[in-house]
Amino acid sequence: MKHTHLALCLALAASTVAAPVFAQEITLKASHNANAEEPYGVGMRKMAEILKEKSGGKAAIEVYDNATLGDEMESIQGTQIGTVDIAVTANETLANFVPDLSVFSLPFMFDDAAQMDRALSDKAVLGEMQTALDAQGFHLLAVFSAGTRHIMTRKPVEKMEDLAGMKIRTMQNPAHVDTFTAFGANPTPLAYTELYGALETGVVDGAEAANTNFYAKKFYEVAPDWAMVGWLELVAPVIMGKAAYEALPADVKSALDEAGQEAGQFQRKAYLDSDNARVADIEKAGVKITHPDIAPFRTAAQPIYDKYVTTDTQKKIFELVKAVK
Repeated sequence: MKHTHLALCLALAASTVAAPVFAQEITLKASHNANAEEPYGVGMRKMAEILKEKSGGKAAIEVYDNATLGDEMESIQGTQIGTVDIAVTANETLANFVPDLSVFSLPFMFDDAAQMDRALSDKAVLGEMQTALDAQGFHLLAVFSAGTRHIMTRKPVEKMEDLAGMKIRTMQNPAHVDTFTAFGANPTPLAYTELYGALETGVVDGAEAANTNFYAKKFYEVAPDWAMVGWLELVAPVIMGKAAYEALPADVKSALDEAGQEAGQFQRKAYLDSDNARVADIEKAGVKITHPDIAPFRTAAQPIYDKYVTTDTQKKIFELVKAVK
């Protein structure tokens, strides 16, 4: 069966009156910035597997790992111009394009990973997310997890006050910057692909991450202290450009949406399992793990809600998430 990239399919569809081009296999390019064996890659390959089955082989997903098609910002832009079909991106990056989704970037938004999973399976929550994405030209396929986020540093953090003045790498997201300012640190937005070198050379003193990517990317080699504060359950939407999605046949759209939902649930569990398993690996790597009191972090973060929960959509999402028990 011939493999045809989506953009080529659309061009052929516009120029031929023969048998529908969508009778051939549709191949969608999916981009993410993690290693193939990390949960992003595992989740996307699960989506590809489910889509192939549900579409009867009519549609396929090619997964490009390790930012091969660009970093998260470039991948999102790729879905707008057609160089990427599907992008997995941290919500913090996507919020630059869809400001209403910045509500998911708030510290301690979810009670824990289990409550996050329940909220991201809730039809009302997902519906509000889709409404926000629609307005900016995107379609939501799934919501992955990037894990419970902690703080890596080059010297131990026993309490929140130890972060005072530390240059902590954050994502390029205002809510993260303001949160780490509230924690007393000096937040430093930086591309993920530059983080290892920045830690190694002292450009930054630390960063936030989940157990899984802290271990997989070997950040412990250059930041051997790990403060487990769980300040954020990181949401990672899986998106397509709305126009490209709408151009697909109805049966493929249905199969893709179903594959996305199922893969999202699968990936979130995979990330939680991976995160839990990595604690022992981190300890074996010689990392010093600390458990600071979380109460001061939660107190410091409270003003962030007033600043970032402002639009009607943000307020509705916030209330819906908090209502999920």
